[in-house]
Amino acid sequence: MKIMATIVFSGDLNPDPDAAAVALRKAGYEVRRMPEKFRPTLAHPRDDFIEALIESDGSDDKIVDAIWKEIDTIVDQYGALCPQCGFVAANYIPFSDVFRDCDLAI
Repeated sequence: MKIMATIVFSGDLNPDPDAAAVALRKAGYEVRRMPEKFRPTLAHPRDDFIEALIESDGSDDKIVDAIWKEIDTIVDQYGALCPQCGFVAANYIPFSDVFRDCDLAI
């Protein structure tokens, strides 16, 4: 199963999503950057989103909590936070949770 975390960057906090993506990859995560087509929907020009995914051989909530804490610790250094983390289905569409109310096609 895959565990996916949503990472939110606030433009007001001088974020560095590029550096956060590098750090997450070094920690073993698959990183998905927000598609450019969603930029017009953001409140601040420097706001951004990343999804970080990792394979898990278990389905225990303790694993999710440990991964969540690790990701939050990594991205905090780059002006971001991780408000949600959990298991995702194999057919999960990237950023569908974040932009579900958006008129733009995913």
